[in-house]
Amino acid sequence: MSKQSIGLAAFAQKTVTRSKAATEAPQPNERERGKGDKVSLTVRLNRSDWERLHQLAVSEGASIQTLAVRGLSKIFAEKGLPGI
Repeated sequence: MSKQSIGLAAFAQKTVTRSKAATEAPQPNERERGKGDKVSLTVRLNRSDWERLHQLAVSEGASIQTLAVRGLSKIFAEKGLPGI
């Protein structure tokens, strides 16, 4: 019976075979994210600001997403640009 390594030592000793796609570096100007019709965006808020925003969304009966898009559309309109 052979002794098996456990923990970090076992992880470091394993050899991993990677596919060709995983090892190839992307072209310098080639984007990998945000290519679809819709993209995601993360907004970081303090907990107190998030609570205020959440309360506003609940009271308006709208999602935070909807409030954000309305706000951004308003900023675009103020600058004479088409809204989102």
